[in-house]
Amino acid sequence: MKISVFGTGEVGSAFAAKLKSLGHDVVFGSRHAGGEKDEIPVLDHREAAIHGEWVVNALHGEDALQVLPELPLSGKLLLDIGNFRSAVDSPLIKTLGESLQSALPDTRVVKTLNSVSAQLMGETHLLGAIHTVFIAGNDADDRSAVVELLTSFGWQDIVDLGDLTACRPMEQLGAMWVRLHEQFGHVYFNLAVVRKP
Repeated sequence: MKISVFGTGEVGSAFAAKLKSLGHDVVFGSRHAGGEKDEIPVLDHREAAIHGEWVVNALHGEDALQVLPELPLSGKLLLDIGNFRSAVDSPLIKTLGESLQSALPDTRVVKTLNSVSAQLMGETHLLGAIHTVFIAGNDADDRSAVVELLTSFGWQDIVDLGDLTACRPMEQLGAMWVRLHEQFGHVYFNLAVVRKP
C-alpha cells in the first residue's frame, strides 16, 4: 500500500521504518523536502498527500492542524498517532482526532498508538508480555482496516473504543505516559487492560 507519513521525528521515523519493513510504499511528508531519510523518500507536504492512499499524522497536534487541512486528503484514510503538546500539562479542551475530522470532513480519521512510545509501536515483543493499544474512528470498516495493520505490526491486544469521541480518554493518557517516563527513566513500558476470563 502507498502510505505517507507526516513527521520525520522519532515517532514518524519509527512508524515509517516499520511500514517499509512490511513492504509498503512509504514516503515522508516534510517542510524540508528532498533526498531520503533511512532510505525513505522525503517529499513536500502536497506531494506526500497525493502519494498516499493512507496518510499517517506523526506531527504534534498544533502542527498537524496547521499543515493537514490545507492538503488534498479527500477520501483518504488519515491515521492519527499524534497528541497536542499542550495536553501534557494543561486541560484537554479539544481532542486532536476530533479536530482533524472536523477540519477534514471528507477524510476518514482513525486514532491509535498515541500513548505508546516510538520504540514499541512496531516492536511490541520488546516488553516480553501482551500489552494494549486502543483504536477509535467513526467508520467500523476503517477501524477494521487499521486493526489489520496493527496486527501486522505485532499487536495482539487491540481494544476498539468505537467512534472518535473516544479520543478524549485516549489522548488524556499522554500525560500519564509522560509521568511514567519520568518515574521509570526509559520508554519501554505500556498499559495493559486485564479482563476477567
